[in-house]
Amino acid sequence: MKIKNIVPITLRAFQKNATVEYGSFLEKGSMFKDLEFDVEVLERGKGPVTIESEYDGALAEAGAIALVEKAEQEGYDGVVIDCFCDAGYHSSREATKLPVVGAFETSIRFAQLLGHHIGIVTMKDTFIPRIHHMARAMGADRSIVSVTSLDMAVEDLATYKDQVSQRLEERMVEAITTKGVDVLVLGCTGMMGVASAIQERLHKRGYMVPVVNPAEVCLRFMECLLVMNIKQSEIAYPPKHKR
Repeated sequence: MKIKNIVPITLRAFQKNATVEYGSFLEKGSMFKDLEFDVEVLERGKGPVTIESEYDGALAEAGAIALVEKAEQEGYDGVVIDCFCDAGYHSSREATKLPVVGAFETSIRFAQLLGHHIGIVTMKDTFIPRIHHMARAMGADRSIVSVTSLDMAVEDLATYKDQVSQRLEERMVEAITTKGVDVLVLGCTGMMGVASAIQERLHKRGYMVPVVNPAEVCLRFMECLLVMNIKQSEIAYPPKHKR
């Protein structure tokens, strides 16, 4: 089985970082003995450097769809759109016969199974309107009671890891204590390697709240789809080849 992980931005560093992170997920175990994955980012000029707003997300749509179609031609078995903005996610489900999973919708559905009041911590305030828009579109706006940001650029994630962890903990504790949040979601798939550490910090402080990592949730859900040999409904997502 081969999975294509698409990061719909042009920042090359994310290709290497995401490859390392997905490899660490599979080291913990997999439903397949032969599962392979590949990470691909957009070519320069084919999308935004990073996604921090509705505008950036719109710029990434066409490039993401093109990479999904390319993955099908290359013989992949499934596609994960590895970005919390879900750029090209719904459209790509019509563009290919492959199962396609998006980070935002999948992680929010998963979080709804773990608690009643969801809190999201993203990178910048400029991305918060898109989160609310996507939540309303999938009917999850009542479940999401807190959306805050680290007030940091996506490009700074690798450089300021300690600062990212500290601010995440602060925002999450505030969401728990002031908004009644009982399940937390990382609002960026670029927050690599912090989910377990943050959850451990919260537990040590007495907050027994799960921290959902959208990148890993996407991979695990894709494994489930492949094991069960199912994909998105062709009634809900009419394939372009049947029109």
